[in-house]
This record gives sequence, structure tokens and C-alpha cells, in this order.
Amino acid sequence: MRAETTEIRSDLQSLKRLWALAGPLRSRVAAGIVFRFLQSFSLGIGFAAAIRLVSAMTEPGFTPSQAWVWQITGLAALSLAGQVVFSYLSSANSWLSSFALGGELRLAMLERLQQLPLGFHFSRNRGDTVTMLTSDMQMVESFMSDGLPRVAEAFGLPVAVLAFMAFQDGPVTLAALVSIVLSMPLYFAISRYLAKTGLKRQDMQAEAAARMIEYVQGMPVIRAFNRVSRGTEDFRASLEDFRDLSLKMVAQLTLPLALFGMVLTLGVPLVIFAAGLRFATGAIGIETIIVALMLVYAIYSPLLGLTALMELTRQADASLTRMDRVLTAEPLPETALPRQPDGFAIAFEDVGFGYGKGPVLKDIGFSVPERSMTAIVGPSGAGKSTILNLLPRFWDVNEGAIIIGGVDIRDMAPKRLSELITVVFQDVYLFSGTIFDNIAFGRPDAVPADIEAAAKTAQAHDFIMALPDGYDTRVGECGASLSGGERQRISIARAMLKDAPIVLLDEATAAIDPTNERALQKALAALVKGKTLIVVAHKLSTVREADQILVLDNGRIVERGDHDDLIENNGLYRRLWLSWTKAAHWRIGGHQTMPDDPEAKNTL
Repeated sequence: MRAETTEIRSDLQSLKRLWALAGPLRSRVAAGIVFRFLQSFSLGIGFAAAIRLVSAMTEPGFTPSQAWVWQITGLAALSLAGQVVFSYLSSANSWLSSFALGGELRLAMLERLQQLPLGFHFSRNRGDTVTMLTSDMQMVESFMSDGLPRVAEAFGLPVAVLAFMAFQDGPVTLAALVSIVLSMPLYFAISRYLAKTGLKRQDMQAEAAARMIEYVQGMPVIRAFNRVSRGTEDFRASLEDFRDLSLKMVAQLTLPLALFGMVLTLGVPLVIFAAGLRFATGAIGIETIIVALMLVYAIYSPLLGLTALMELTRQADASLTRMDRVLTAEPLPETALPRQPDGFAIAFEDVGFGYGKGPVLKDIGFSVPERSMTAIVGPSGAGKSTILNLLPRFWDVNEGAIIIGGVDIRDMAPKRLSELITVVFQDVYLFSGTIFDNIAFGRPDAVPADIEAAAKTAQAHDFIMALPDGYDTRVGECGASLSGGERQRISIARAMLKDAPIVLLDEATAAIDPTNERALQKALAALVKGKTLIVVAHKLSTVREADQILVLDNGRIVERGDHDDLIENNGLYRRLWLSWTKAAHWRIGGHQTMPDDPEAKNTL
């Protein structure tokens, strides 16, 4: 499981953080807490009415007057009305504020996830993010709507009872407070200990979710290789780790929580002892003894309920801590005074970059004139795709600069940079909507005629119209209902609709069959016409007509030039070309055909 280093917060620090996140909803959050306290306090008024009644009955010769009866009845009615009204007000404010806060937090996290560099996302598994946006968010919402008000409720009745007892006898009240004062530091110490285990527990839950997602998404591979049992075992192992930690947490907390309850309830014999001693000395009467005996458990029972809230509180804090890993993560810096590029020529100036484990690119320098084609080739792991990822600023370079139109991309507004660049990835991602929606993603304000024109140019219109619902056909999750070539052509139509002046192709035809490849070549030729183009190529047939070819090896440019010059150099490019040519014409049985087919020389 991936380790996260996060400072453990105290209860007060957690409440401060939650209060800060509440923002404009603070007044409603506070109202929900206050009303729940008043609801519990109203119950104390009912206790006061009952005690007044019992105390009066112990007085010799007491004859209740009509006014006294109305007073007792009024206190009981006030207690009942207060509990009903304040319960409604508390629930309304707490639930509405928690739902509103949950919505705001989800939007804030989605916005921050969009702003963070890809390196942040690649360092996390998908289940971690999914759990954060679902289970962790629900935990925080639950604590806001129910946990915080219940904490206030736990103190409402004791405060009312202690206030009433203070009017009866101060020393007995002080005796009741002794165990509360002694138990609270113990409570906070246990809570802080639980915070460490709670965070580990939430992380393990996210790990189990990641295994489940991986298991479901990898089901075709798992079944094809008859590894169903292995996938199940991995998921079961994560669940067992989660279960074991939960049991360990319960076992380690049983004794401390029992100690807290014992210290707190020591107040019962203390109050009885203090009241008995005061009665023996004649300082108080029998009615005060009755009051103390009736109220003593009303003081401590609600506070004992805090032990049940402790786990909810710490789980909510653990969830909030996990969410803060996103909310407090640093996005890529934005310039306060963005500049506009003058044209669309591209230059890499002594660029160095690494993902944290060492350099991937070293001293990369090259220029791409406007409306020209540059191809990047090299062995696997040479850094080709990394160059493409740096240009749209998915990451920031560690050294050097990337220039578009004479402006460092770090000095451009992110929205403007995004408008300049279209990326067609090798692994196409389609959203689980309609084909129309997926193409329109390139330009949300596009009308149906624009969508159809882009699809025709991308060689996608005919197969779309052959589908039962045409452009309204739902593609399923990740476009699962379409073939690889169909998904790729839809992605090209999406890119065409965006019509950005710079196009980046991460070998869009690497895994496409020859029939689809011909259609894709036509689509790509239309996409890149008049654009500034950078192509990462694995099929070297796609780069023969490039204006320049950059050959990467171990993160450095080792050769550059056009196809003919590089073939004559007898360097790495020539070896790659010969290897590709041999592989491209390999046939089962070892027979090879050399490239005399005109289609073998098709280029962009």
C-alpha cells in the first residue's frame, strides 16, 4: 500500500479545519450545533420540573397551590416544546448545511484535481481518488449532519443539570465536576491515538477499493489467463488487511475507553459521598440529597455517549485528512500577467525533466517551425511521450524552457495554452455518453452540422450512421461498445472540432489494423493540414515525409535530420528503420516480403 505522510491533528485542529472549509455555511453549521444543545438543555428543564415536584412532596405539610401546579406543568410543557422545536431546527440546519458543504467540497476537489499536475494523479491509485470522492465525503457529511450536533447534545443535558444543582448546593456540584475534569484529558489522548489508526484504516479501505476496481476492469484478462482465483485472492487480501486493522483498533481501544468510562463515572460515588457528608453536617436538607441522587446519572450518561462518537469523529477526521491531500496539494503555478504568443512555432530550450526517480530528459533542444511536421522516434523508454506531455504542461520542466510563439508556456494562461494544442493519444478515452457528446467535447457550442462535418472528415460518419441510433448511440464506459479504430476516429473528429493550431500525435495508428489504418491516415492528414505538428512514432512508415526527425535515446537527442539523411548516417535511426522494415513484413512461418507495396510507404 502506498504510504502517505500526513500530520495527525488534534480534535481542536480538526474542528478548526472543518470550520475553515464550511466558509459561508458556518452560520448554519453553528445554528445546528446550538439548536441541538438547546434541545438537550430543554430535556434538563423537564428534569427540573420533576425534581421540583419530588422535592415539594418531601416537605412536611406541603399543600400545592394552583399556581404551583401551573408552574410545574408549564416547565414540563416548555421542556417538551423545546425538545420538539429545537430538534427540528437543529436537523434542518445541520442536514442542509452538510449537504451544501458536501456539494461544495466535491466541486472544490474536482477543480483542484483538474489543476494538479499529472504526476500527482499517477502517484495515486484510482481507488484512492474514488474512495475520497465517495466514502470519505460521506463520512465528513455524516459527521457534519449528525456527529457535531450529537457532541453538542452530549453536553446540553449535563450543563442544564449542573446549573440546576449549583443553585441547590455548590460543593456537591463541584464534586460532580471533578470526574469530568479528570476524564476529558484522557478522552482527548485516546482520540489522538485513534487518529493514527483511523487514518491507516481509511487508507486501507481505499486500497481495497483500488483492488476491486482493478479486478473488475481487468476481468477480460483475468478470465483469458484463468486467473480469477488470483484476482479474488488479491481483493480478499486487501479486505483482510482492512479487517485486521479494524479489529486491532478495537482491541487497543477497549481498555483506554473502559478507563475513561471508569474515571468519568467515579463522579457518581463522589456526588453521593459529598451530598451525604453535607447532609450529615446539616449543611443541606433531605430535598438536596434527593436532587443529587435523581440527577447524578443524568450528568454522566450523555457524556459516556461520547465514546460512541469518538470513532465517528476520528473517521471523519481521517477522511478530511485524506481529502486535504488533494485540497492542499500545490497546482502548477500560474502567472499573474499572462502573455499571448506570436505565432505557433515551438522551441525546446535545454529542457531537463524527471518524474522524481532520476532524469528522463536531458538537455533537450530543438525547434519546430510553424506549419511544419516534426517526428520523434527512438527505443521504448527513451522519453518520446514525455516530450509530448510537457508541451501541454501536464508537468513543468525541471530545467530549461518550452516556448510557443516566443512565449514560455509557463507565462501563458492555462486556458489559452489548452486552446492552442490538440492531443490525439494512442489510448483513446471516450466518455460513457453518446457519440455526439464525445465529438462535441472538442467544442461544446458546436451544432449538429459541425459534428457531422468533423465526423465525415475523420472518416467516421459512415460507420456512425450504420449504428442503430446513429450519433445518439451510447458508446458505453470508455467506448467499450466500439472497436479500437472506431474509437480512434471519433477522437480525431473531436480533435478536428477543436481546430487547435498545434497537433500532437502519440502514434495514433500503432495498434490499428491495416483497413482501419488507411481510413485513419486520411483522417489524420485532414486533421494536421496547415498545423504545427509533432508526432511520436513507433511505426516508422508514418514519419518518412516529416520535415525533421528527432531520434531519442536515454533521454537525449542523438540524431536529427530528414529520413534520407538519417538513413545515410548509419546510426540508431537506420537500425530502427531496418528492424521495423523486417518486422513489418514478417509472416507466420518465417516468410518475409520486402516493401514493394505502395501502401507500405503511405505517410501522413
